[in-house]
Amino acid sequence: MKFTVLHTVMSVYSSFPPLLKEAFGEDTDVTSIVDEFLVTNARAKGYFPPENRRKLFSDLLSASEERPDAIIVTCSSLTPFVNELRSSFDVPIITIDDYMCSEAARLGKRIALLATAPTTLEPTKNLILSYAEKLGREVEIEPLLDEEAMVLLKKGDVEGHDKRLEALSMKADGCDVIVLAQASMASAKERVLKATGRTVLTSPGGCIDNLRKVLEER
Repeated sequence: MKFTVLHTVMSVYSSFPPLLKEAFGEDTDVTSIVDEFLVTNARAKGYFPPENRRKLFSDLLSASEERPDAIIVTCSSLTPFVNELRSSFDVPIITIDDYMCSEAARLGKRIALLATAPTTLEPTKNLILSYAEKLGREVEIEPLLDEEAMVLLKKGDVEGHDKRLEALSMKADGCDVIVLAQASMASAKERVLKATGRTVLTSPGGCIDNLRKVLEER
């Protein structure tokens, strides 16, 4: 089995490939592409500009040339743009937050959406709402953002990052489901779960379950 993974955050580059090997076997061939520009430039511009779209297409093209069984995109901010480009490729492209958002729509009525990158909030919210509409459910989504947590994570301070997300989760009064929108936030799951006692959803595990399903259906 061979996978090419596109990341925008170094911590996910370190943590996600081992999950693939655990799920599909130690002999799984995992190649990673890290392109932080796709998020840092969008954050600086305040939107996803044309140069980002071109660069994302180039990254996906490069990944497809490795002839993997699937390409996995681990950045939730990229999901809507990957969906626009998916039909241009003959290799399956899996976005990391698809299963997580479907589960949020299925399980939640009032959903707290936690993020550390502002570019993630809107696409993740829209994806949850689209699943809720398909299920015929009405949901409320409360977005909560802490950009400082991402700053700490990029400095290698995972503990500080997780503590800030724990504090942020305590603001989710009345919510029955908490979504940690980015794969880079998964390290805080147990801390948030213990602090709130609510259902906490993260993307890496769900992504692997979705990947396995896609591969079985091919």
